[in-house]
Amino acid sequence: MSVAGARGRGAIALAALVAACGYQPVYSGQPGRLHVKVVRSAVPDAVACDEVASGVREELAAAGALAAGDEYPRVEIEVLRADETSEGVAAAAAGPVARATDVAVVARARVVRGPGQEPEGDTGDLRAEQTAATDDGTRAATLHYADALRAAARRLGRALGARILGLPAASDDAR
Repeated sequence: MSVAGARGRGAIALAALVAACGYQPVYSGQPGRLHVKVVRSAVPDAVACDEVASGVREELAAAGALAAGDEYPRVEIEVLRADETSEGVAAAAAGPVARATDVAVVARARVVRGPGQEPEGDTGDLRAEQTAATDDGTRAATLHYADALRAAARRLGRALGARILGLPAASDDAR
């Protein structure tokens, strides 16, 4: 028997063994090429919503599952909330100020195959957080806040995209 013939039989035996024991490839449940659309936003910052959608698109594109436009089948995104909390307080001449700010974005996504069809593969609510340092100047603090919000939103979008694709994750937190 030739070496190529032995390799071919070995590959068939390995495939039969893998199928028999119940293992499946990670990408076997991949939903095909998907469009991306934000269908609801409860956040006043449109840039944060765009960043969530961009993160989903990045993850789908990396897996070869992104389609242009917002037709069907598509990933529908709901941006549910943006939170902000203080990370410590410092004394200033005008009164107490935050030393840093935690910015978090919460969203969920699901796949919809066509108009009027039931959604599938709901990710549940996912959250991503980013900390922004606070400077003495209010203009600089505003820029840090906006950057932190965009970074958290983009990371959240990537986590949503990975969840839609069925990729394994270390935890449910998108930090």
